[in-house]
Amino acid sequence: MAHHPTLKTHTSAYRSYLVAHGHRPRGVDRYLDQIRAFIAYLGASATMDDVHTESITEYQEHLARRCSSGTVGNALTCIRSFCRWALRAGLRSDDPTLAIQWPKRTKPAPRALGQSELRQLSKVIAVPEELTAAKHFTWCRNRRAIFLMLFAGLRISEAAALRWRDVDLEGRYLVVRDGKGGKDRSVPLHPILLAELNKAPAHRPNWAVAGKSDGSGMAVKSMSHIFERWLPERGLTISAHQLRHSFATELLRKRADIREIQELLGHESLETTQRYLALDPERLRAAVELLPDEW
Repeated sequence: MAHHPTLKTHTSAYRSYLVAHGHRPRGVDRYLDQIRAFIAYLGASATMDDVHTESITEYQEHLARRCSSGTVGNALTCIRSFCRWALRAGLRSDDPTLAIQWPKRTKPAPRALGQSELRQLSKVIAVPEELTAAKHFTWCRNRRAIFLMLFAGLRISEAAALRWRDVDLEGRYLVVRDGKGGKDRSVPLHPILLAELNKAPAHRPNWAVAGKSDGSGMAVKSMSHIFERWLPERGLTISAHQLRHSFATELLRKRADIREIQELLGHESLETTQRYLALDPERLRAAVELLPDEW
């Protein structure tokens, strides 16, 4: 009786393939996490023979009952990548994802924080007196992370990855290394962010700007707790990406050029930047007010 290796035994070779083809570390981890979740659904003893159109469709329906269409689509994309690698590696003779219909994905309109929310945020993150040393460090670290997103437009992953060696306090700019798409970009420091960074405790160049007390960086999931727990516990529920939206929207309100905003945000496509700005109610109101008082 022929022995068929389990799917789990193939994950190491698949990881090597992803790395060899230039996928970034976080992307590699994301793909492998999705494949492991699929394997867990199929069962520990599942082999390549168990990966077929029917089983993938069943998994898609399973995910759809509890996840967004975007999440389901991401899972299918990772499974397709795995199947096509297996095809090229001679582990199977077909691509079972060819007959799979991807869910329709609707991109939600971005929403910047309103002025009242920004005022509330400012009050919520003001550093209280009489904190213990450990709590004071955590509070100020969370403030720095929030300010990096609000006043420099950093993604949460970029804020988590930023190191002090890439912050020039004298020159008043920071450099985002290996941002989305693998590109670097330079962002000038707003005076409020500059003041906040200048208040940071002593640090070494390789330490994380918004990291742990030993200088090591926070995982993106850990930094997400600022928005999932820390802020809600203080009466404010917002997302990290809303800070980035607010950065872009406020720049436009101050008449910044859209291509300058694109460069600051690190968008490869101008169309992506325009999505941030198209639905700003203040701009729409200003446009309506251009109408004459009478015809």
